[in-house]
Amino acid sequence: MHLETTFPEARGGAARRIALADAFVRIVDLALERGVDVLTIGGDLYESERAGPATYRFLAEQFARFGKPVFVAPGNHDPHAPNSLLARGDLPRNVRVFDEAAWRAIPLAEGVTLWGFGHTPAEPGRPFANARFERGGVQLALVHGSDEQRCPPNKRATAPFNAAEIVAAGATLGLTGHYHGGYIAKHERRPVLVYPGSPEPIKFGEGAAHGAALVSIDGSSVEVELLPIARTRALDRTCDLTGAEHERVIFARVESALAGLGDADYVRFRLEGTLAEGSRVERDVVEARFGGGLGSLEVTDATHVYDYDRLAREPTVRGQVVRDLLLAMSSGDPADAFAEDALRFALAAFDGAEVAP
Repeated sequence: MHLETTFPEARGGAARRIALADAFVRIVDLALERGVDVLTIGGDLYESERAGPATYRFLAEQFARFGKPVFVAPGNHDPHAPNSLLARGDLPRNVRVFDEAAWRAIPLAEGVTLWGFGHTPAEPGRPFANARFERGGVQLALVHGSDEQRCPPNKRATAPFNAAEIVAAGATLGLTGHYHGGYIAKHERRPVLVYPGSPEPIKFGEGAAHGAALVSIDGSSVEVELLPIARTRALDRTCDLTGAEHERVIFARVESALAGLGDADYVRFRLEGTLAEGSRVERDVVEARFGGGLGSLEVTDATHVYDYDRLAREPTVRGQVVRDLLLAMSSGDPADAFAEDALRFALAAFDGAEVAP
């Protein structure tokens, strides 16, 4: 859930923070509508450094409204500690928090056991490495951690595991939290772990599935269905302005690229391409003109008015500068992150134009 997230990546963070709480209400509504027996939460229910009494009252209200058993396995953003939000003694009686980095078993029904593993402030290691689920029947394992076989780029593995470890430990299905894009992983054609994803997108570049997972158990048969919950989107869009000769052409292309989006869409927008000589893009004007109907619009201007390939072939100082900066742009080195801007400013300086970001 990541309740109380500030959403530093985009404007409109307050609206998105409220959208998370609304999503949790919809999850409880759906659970009641479907008549489910148990609600499980696989960690990162809230941001521990920002959640406070109001967050607790909201959660307690929703847990009590559900009324049936609720099980929470804390994650790395809400680890269990003596001062944790859910360490209070007045939790609704239907709520159980797995407060140790060790597996604990709860019988849910005849032939069905839920095992839970909670994060504490200390790094928990590999939760399934030495686990043994030996109660027989259907054994569900609720944990917050990283499926290392599908770890997104640049995301640090937290409490890592893989599907083979889950199977070897004897668990029927891992109910897993941590990744914000939901998916179901299978082993020998049966579901072995499920990430429901965050109910609303938290960051740009996540998977498309955001919601809840409905797990249905009939005897030894276990079926899993991802249920969409999100009403907002975090989108990356690009617009090619190659050949644009004046502002009206630029506006027309931007409008086309943003067509169909609305106030539930939070957009990172990259302008690309080689403009006609003498044309320019004013990023602030684009944001003001087209951002009003969106949740937020943040524009990156990566356009230029030069043919870089042609300039790089010049036997001149300018050609050498272009070659060096093009090489830096393609290096992938974080230290070269500003090479593209440097190239634009350098060429403007060679032309005697005013250099301004």
